[in-house]
Amino acid sequence: MSFLSRSGLRTSLRVLSVAGVGILLAASAFGFRAISDNAMYIKISKSLGIFGEFFRQVSNEYVDEIDPLEFVEAGIEGMVKHLDPYTTYISDEDSEEVDIITTGVYGGLGITTALIDSNVTIVGITEGCAAEKAGLRVGDKIYSLDSTVVLFATTNDLRKHTRGKPGTTVPVRILRSGVRDTLSFLLIRQEVTLKNVTYSGLLPATQEISTGDAATKKSGVIGYIRLERFTTGAANEVREALEQLRKQAGTEKRELQGWVLDLRENPGGLLDAAVGICELFVPSGTLIVATRGRSSDSERRYISRRPPLEPTLPLAVLISENTASASEIVAGALQDLDRAVIIGERSFGKGLVQTISALPYDATLKMTTAKYYTPSGRCIQKIDYNQRRHGIVKSQLDTSKTFRTSTGRIVRDASGILPDTVVALQVQSDIIEELFRKNVLFQFANEFSGIRATLPDNFSVDKRTVEQFYAFAKRSKFVYESPAYRKLLEIERLQQIQPLSSAVAAHIASAKQQLAKEQTQELEKQRETVTDALYEEILERFYSRSTVIGKTLNNDGDLQTARSLLVNPKRYKALLRQVQ
Repeated sequence: MSFLSRSGLRTSLRVLSVAGVGILLAASAFGFRAISDNAMYIKISKSLGIFGEFFRQVSNEYVDEIDPLEFVEAGIEGMVKHLDPYTTYISDEDSEEVDIITTGVYGGLGITTALIDSNVTIVGITEGCAAEKAGLRVGDKIYSLDSTVVLFATTNDLRKHTRGKPGTTVPVRILRSGVRDTLSFLLIRQEVTLKNVTYSGLLPATQEISTGDAATKKSGVIGYIRLERFTTGAANEVREALEQLRKQAGTEKRELQGWVLDLRENPGGLLDAAVGICELFVPSGTLIVATRGRSSDSERRYISRRPPLEPTLPLAVLISENTASASEIVAGALQDLDRAVIIGERSFGKGLVQTISALPYDATLKMTTAKYYTPSGRCIQKIDYNQRRHGIVKSQLDTSKTFRTSTGRIVRDASGILPDTVVALQVQSDIIEELFRKNVLFQFANEFSGIRATLPDNFSVDKRTVEQFYAFAKRSKFVYESPAYRKLLEIERLQQIQPLSSAVAAHIASAKQQLAKEQTQELEKQRETVTDALYEEILERFYSRSTVIGKTLNNDGDLQTARSLLVNPKRYKALLRQVQ
């Protein structure tokens, strides 16, 4: 999801007149701003003239008949590919996606699908929606919708059947591992609202707090909020979570020691939502973010307009390498203002702003119009797409500048958000990544869950289950090839072009045999990681997203680091005042 500015839809394309075999194209017809540079105006006029004549000739004289609309859309797609990956053309057929991005609301069944092993497979189910109520599960393959076989359909084809007016029905047949025949359901489409906050709760702190009386102690707690997207209601959802958790702590007579805002894997969303969330934690009148476009007078500054709900209690923000865009605005602003400690991995580095504009015939343009800058003045955009268009593929990391936070700490631009505390994460073996990439963990969870109606309340992945998984991986002919092993295979293939001596060939064969042996042992070395991954995968077949998050928090290294920091005021304050 991109970082969007939706301050009113504007029509960028004013006039496009098609009459007979010709197209009238003029710079003024396209609503261009007055251009003082006459050379640029001439270039625009010339380009439109070439484009119009090219379109006319191909439309009239190409050997095969073409669809003019498809032809224009193909041309538009070619143009946006020349820009950055976030500038996109959205046809009228896909215009509903804009509303989902901005509002998080649509009419449908509440499922997310992906092609896994060429089959349309459910990979996510929205809590409280038709699919969950009917008993569909993550891992189910959708065989048919509305009596139409969709097992091998594309996402766009599938959407025609899943989306629709709330209250309408759709018969669904699915394939489930371990079940011989298809399972039939009659689902009722409803208005689906995607939650921004997918989990919130109170977590035990790592130590008790004394109230001054040695005989009286309150147990400390940390408020935890998982925010997974930034649609229109994101700030209100975070506010409600803060208020609810604060009230719960008071009712239970537990001392609230701090907050954790989890932005890991959050791809972003609306600018206004990001600003609204920052307003909950920073003083009124504080600069949160600024945006600047191509023109010198395009800067817009976003200032906190309301008193904060939580201005002082210690705050930790969790980020990952896939924390992007609006998420980085929140993390960057709170870091620059020394309002929060940032924990985790360096973020994605997307500092580009997209504006949504209306085009004729219900089409939409989502276009990058500006870059955003955190309160210290840094832009955290990692990749310079202007250089990339000209064949320069280096990132802006090579030329990053230093800035200062409110207390003088050094932060850098052009590199994403660098955490204040980088957690020493357990290095995930390549073999685990291969198990995910090849869907071996996913498919085993399907097989394990398919023959079970429920899970016991005390379910855990025991040694027997892990052994079953290893047998499944072997039965599935899972083969792991380490980078070193693949290099040896590459050298072997090169022998066909340039034969090696027998001695070298023998050494390569021996090394290959040894690597193969080590790779077989590697899966056993990763038993603990495999156990945690299987636990989460299996839970997703039986529980809602929020329940799965709650059940897996104890295995979360980032969160444990945050909790230990928040209950240590001296360490927390020292980290925020560390001047380099």
